[in-house]
Amino acid sequence: MLTDPVFYLLAVPGVVLLGLAKGGFAGVGAVVMPVLALVIPPVQAAAIVLPILIIQDVVGVWAFRKSWDRRILALILPSGAVGVGLGYV
Repeated sequence: MLTDPVFYLLAVPGVVLLGLAKGGFAGVGAVVMPVLALVIPPVQAAAIVLPILIIQDVVGVWAFRKSWDRRILALILPSGAVGVGLGYV
């Protein structure tokens, strides 16, 4: 368990900024990982942030579950799959 007060001093505002970034202020989210990496290893910082991002995405999908467009999804999914494949390489 992390007991360092500096961690909490940086992590709590970082998580709040991450929530703001997912809500529409995208530029703010770029600050979160470097700030967390100052006090903990980057892999551990990613492990802390990733579940938060997943939960936010699940809530977003649930909120807009009845208002999606099949045509737009048919355009986005193949391109996204190609991007993931290229990113893996």
